[in-house]
Amino acid sequence: MMMAFLLIVVVDNTPIEERFFFRDITRCNFFAHMVESGKYRMVQNNRVTKQQNVTAYCVPKYAAPTTKFWD
Repeated sequence: MMMAFLLIVVVDNTPIEERFFFRDITRCNFFAHMVESGKYRMVQNNRVTKQQNVTAYCVPKYAAPTTKFWD
């Protein structure tokens, strides 16, 4: 087992069942932000935007050596 970060995506209070593991917390958080904001830029016009009813965040988890990673 190895330490990894699992991207959790919740749409309309329903968690998405697909599991996206990342080795790097920074990369996982990048995707979490992109999913939540729906935009490529981290900050646009000095404002951070967010989609409605979509939440994404990363949690630490142990992953098997055969786990597919997305980073």
